[in-house]
Amino acid sequence: MLLWGEKMDYSLLKQKLSSIDYKFKERYEKIDKEKIKNVLFDITGNPIKLKKLHEDEIEKQTLGCGIVGVDGSINSYGGLYPHYISIIQALSKSTKEKEDIILQDVYVPLFEEDDGQIGDEARRRAMMSRLEIEAATIAIDKFQSKVILMDGSLMHYSIDCSSEWEKFKRKAVIKNKIIIGVTEEVKTKDIINIIGSKINIGCETFYDRDLLFGLLNMGEMLLLEGNIKTKKTESGIKSCYIRLSEDPQVAGLDFIEEQYEEALSYCDLIYTLTPLKGRGIPFWLDVVDKEVKITDDMVKSLVESAISRDIRERILNPKRSKR
Repeated sequence: MLLWGEKMDYSLLKQKLSSIDYKFKERYEKIDKEKIKNVLFDITGNPIKLKKLHEDEIEKQTLGCGIVGVDGSINSYGGLYPHYISIIQALSKSTKEKEDIILQDVYVPLFEEDDGQIGDEARRRAMMSRLEIEAATIAIDKFQSKVILMDGSLMHYSIDCSSEWEKFKRKAVIKNKIIIGVTEEVKTKDIINIIGSKINIGCETFYDRDLLFGLLNMGEMLLLEGNIKTKKTESGIKSCYIRLSEDPQVAGLDFIEEQYEEALSYCDLIYTLTPLKGRGIPFWLDVVDKEVKITDDMVKSLVESAISRDIRERILNPKRSKR
């Protein structure tokens, strides 16, 4: 029992967390990196070593038109489903053009089909994906840059808004604009499926990021080619794993299948544009991410300036906000 004035004792929680730390170490110590590397590289081939480009090489490869970064952001005001409002924003930003492409929308669950939180989350995610696709589509027409980097896997567009994604793909191929998805959180199980018949991983909840952590050297790229089939290849998307900085965690790159061979020639550029000490993502995507982000203060200011107080009190403000 905690008496008035006494400090909270966290010793039990610390013991539990120490136990969890031990379990994590025990789990990941089972990964035999050398064995995984030997088996994996025997199937995929050795990683490709990338190089840092000089400034004149960057200008030559980008034709002096720079690159474009695309990202989206979503933030919400209110309580639990369905009593909230989401503000959504997408940004296409060129390293050379003065003007940005900014698209915005609002999502209100109370005006949508009432099919529970899972359906609600899918609709909300799809709305942001469509907005990002629209911003990237405008960039194809408006900006001269040939290379468009999109934050995240291209696969989620195929899932979230397949019709818009197919139209966008066709446009990019026709206009010869190279689309590359950059994923900082690799959540696939492609590597596990590739080597699963040859190595007993020993844990069903491992992901590719767990096996590839520290497996690639900085500036190395591992391609998945030949007869290797994944969910992405079935959707017309080719992918690879790449380590772009000193951070031992890999990133993923996705390409439109029809552009794959040409798109690979831009991986040196992506490596060059990634800070050595960074988190392994091209610097320009970090710039776009920062500018597109909808902060708590921003969404609060927007909603409270446009939605009347009585509506906010009746629908949007949960009791916990009045503590």
